[in-house]
Amino acid sequence: MPSLSRRAFTQTLIGAGAAAALPQAARAQTPIPVTGAITSVYYDAVPILWAQKAGMFAKAGIDLNLGRLPTGAAVTAAVAGGSLNIGKSTFFAVVAAFAHGVPIVVIAPAVIYDSRFPNSALVVPKDSPIHTVADLDGKVIAVNNLSEPTRPATELWLEKNGIAKDVVKFAEVPMSAMPAALDAHRTDIAFLTSPVFDEALATGKYRILEPVLNEIAPRWWFSAIIAARDWAQSNRDAVRRIASVVEASAAYTNAHHGELSAQIADLVGATPASIASMIWPQGGTAIVPAEMQPVIDLSVKAGFIPTGFDARDMIFDPRKG
Repeated sequence: MPSLSRRAFTQTLIGAGAAAALPQAARAQTPIPVTGAITSVYYDAVPILWAQKAGMFAKAGIDLNLGRLPTGAAVTAAVAGGSLNIGKSTFFAVVAAFAHGVPIVVIAPAVIYDSRFPNSALVVPKDSPIHTVADLDGKVIAVNNLSEPTRPATELWLEKNGIAKDVVKFAEVPMSAMPAALDAHRTDIAFLTSPVFDEALATGKYRILEPVLNEIAPRWWFSAIIAARDWAQSNRDAVRRIASVVEASAAYTNAHHGELSAQIADLVGATPASIASMIWPQGGTAIVPAEMQPVIDLSVKAGFIPTGFDARDMIFDPRKG
């Protein structure tokens, strides 16, 4: 298969507008079989899903068999254990695994949280007496998972405003059940993300209290594409092509979200109207260590990992021996 630099290959894909074309010789090669999985949370998987639907992996010589697993931790474990070649996982789960010696590497970004486009927030009923951070004393905040970034991000918000972090309590509640929990006063505040976030606000029954994930950094990695270290080292060309496809697809879907609402809705099992009105997360178009480091630093502060490390230690560069 002719060798293209990652940047040149990505530009080829983008320039072809997601229906990317490779040199004729590349198409003649037998596709490389790759087994992967995403999590059941779909909104941060659009770049990889769109790339598969648009035939971008096939045109890059990759035969991707893509499944689903319930959590980022499950995807990470499957990649590390060898039952998957690649996976899309929440970056906090990836950082925790890497810090504890799991032999995985990052090969591409999935979705970047960008504070200019917050698609999640602490939400309260419209008639709630809670209006500012000063009103949180003794309140219960519903989160989907206690090991996700909501708790430490909220604690950063409290800390910034001179309020002790132990004034609030966190309770695990499935996100789909959070609006009902707010209605029944079983929780005071809920942390919602798209699409539940958008759907709840659309009812007019709730309002945003604070987009607390903005406290982590202006831009930081929400999820990543990972591989087992040994597999990546043995399949450098496949890694380069997968990363280039994912990044090219992200660039395309970021720029054409409105045009692709119906197709994205079909991919993720939502209605076109909900997708069109959603504050859609930004797909990552390059590996930027400075956007990865805030997750590592916050993981240390929150006690998710024992010590910090340089984000560059996680990155696999297929060009290097």
